[in-house]
Amino acid sequence: MFFSKFQTYTCKIANYVYHHAQNFAKFVVKHNITANAITFCGLIFAVLGLNFLALEYYVLAFLTLILNRICDILDGMCARLKKITPFGIFFDISADYISFALYLWGFTLANPENNDKAGIFMLVCLIISAVVLLSYALISKQDYKKLNQSSIKMCLWGNIQNFDTFIALALMCLFNAYFMQIAAFFGLLSIGKSLIIASRAYYALEINTES
Repeated sequence: MFFSKFQTYTCKIANYVYHHAQNFAKFVVKHNITANAITFCGLIFAVLGLNFLALEYYVLAFLTLILNRICDILDGMCARLKKITPFGIFFDISADYISFALYLWGFTLANPENNDKAGIFMLVCLIISAVVLLSYALISKQDYKKLNQSSIKMCLWGNIQNFDTFIALALMCLFNAYFMQIAAFFGLLSIGKSLIIASRAYYALEINTES
């Protein structure tokens, strides 16, 4: 029940953001800026965020995080306006998790004595969540070509993972003294979602195929 409400709420937020970003995405596409170029810019912001965090410039790191997530929204929108490609999907997903890892690394560099164990814990939880989600997507054989024909916003578990990880990193930037507590909470949240995805995969791939 909690995750269902959480999913609905985050989808509403995503739809609101998409509605107000559509015109800008059309402007970007009109000027021949590719979705992959925007994804690459997001990675650059994540690298800058890593450096700012290592220097304990938390406000600047927070700004790079906002810009990183804006790039993540725009690259998907621009890809849908032109054409979604297999490499584009690969690059987008890879960039997301690389960015999250860079930010967590930055927090551990800023205060290794206090943040290293909590940072590693959250990173491991994110890896587990990513492996479960992407493995399920691979086994279910999602046809990427259907995404080009779909008008449904990208409000699946992968994007919800991105949303709550963004919230976690934002809170860490704004309240860095509570890094350990925030990392522990959102790490456990990722594990909880992994179990839900695993149960859905078992039902879809085992129970449904037998009935």
